[in-house]
Amino acid sequence: MTADKPTVRGEIRAVPRADCSIPAVLHDRGMDIACVIENLSISGCRVRLPRRALLSESFTLEFSGRGIRVAAELVWINGEEAGLRFHHERPADAPSGVTTVDVDAP
Repeated sequence: MTADKPTVRGEIRAVPRADCSIPAVLHDRGMDIACVIENLSISGCRVRLPRRALLSESFTLEFSGRGIRVAAELVWINGEEAGLRFHHERPADAPSGVTTVDVDAP
């Protein structure tokens, strides 16, 4: 373990996550799966699902009632918990060193 990589539940983190309880919806293969975001950072989050679910490798996470959608990928799943990584993209016209999150607000 390195000093600059915090660990949570034995996982190595490049960016610390904040504990939270945010309602969200996973949009995966035409299905909408309600979940709760339990911890969050700019790079990803952990969600709690209402039941065990089979998820695709990539899907969209929507922050309920906020109109924010983020492209995400499944990193791990264990029972009713899943770890997600957000897809970050830099637009061609963005200044160097600027990273954005792919957000699709309706």
